[in-house]
Amino acid sequence: MDDLKIKQMLDRFLFFYDKASLENADPERRYELWKEHYGFTFVPPGYEKDQFEKEMLNYAWDKYSLVYDRIKYFEMDEVNLQELVTPVKQALQYDEPISLTLLFFVGTFETEPFILEQDHEYTLCFPIETDWNEFKLLQEIVRVVHCCKSGLAPSQTRTLAQLIFQEGIALHTARQLMNKQANVKTELLWSREKCSREPNRIMINIIPHLSRTDYEALFSFTKGTGASGYEKEANFTGWIVVKHLLDNGRSVGDLASVPKEDVDTFVERSLFSLLNHAYTIQPQE
Repeated sequence: MDDLKIKQMLDRFLFFYDKASLENADPERRYELWKEHYGFTFVPPGYEKDQFEKEMLNYAWDKYSLVYDRIKYFEMDEVNLQELVTPVKQALQYDEPISLTLLFFVGTFETEPFILEQDHEYTLCFPIETDWNEFKLLQEIVRVVHCCKSGLAPSQTRTLAQLIFQEGIALHTARQLMNKQANVKTELLWSREKCSREPNRIMINIIPHLSRTDYEALFSFTKGTGASGYEKEANFTGWIVVKHLLDNGRSVGDLASVPKEDVDTFVERSLFSLLNHAYTIQPQE
């Protein structure tokens, strides 16, 4: 049986925010209160912890008043974790029990969801200060189940190829599950992204970087600017590579079974196969 829990750090955040507001605290005092009463964020590898936390808190501070009610009245009980996890496990053909805690927290408006793992127990940390939907939550749950099945790392110790593969499987699995509930066309997301204009160029330029594990590479190919000059190049590459594999008869469950030690080679070969088929997406005029 799955061991599933839902927790939150919203009350701790609100206590900090209210106290800092009542004191009309300056940035240094705000940070002191933040560390004392909340102190939860994701610090990327290579960053100085205190400096990064201060800068992100200062960046977000004036925006928190705009989402105060969203944080205060967030309905955690409306999330049925088992109903989300079960179809994901079915889609990825994974039968073993999983241990997962879904932790809702307040980030800094730039914070992405992230996954922690210790002794095969996973914590999915999900920020709620920005708009979110079930599709995004499903994507993250797919990542957790995929990690359980394949042994892949959930975050910063993975290669760029593994990130691409995880992203593609997460996007397509979430899309398949959402399509069973409603007519959701995830492909439309890419029509608004500049990276969709030159798929072959993006794939060619990303291949030399597949084995990189440094945070600079993982960031630049997702939220930053990749080798072809676009944002989200790794996300888009994952989408089109997995789509190519699904179109050729593979299933997301089959793909999720690829062992972690084989993923880098598998992704590289899939990219070359895709390029050999001259796969193109015509840009919109």
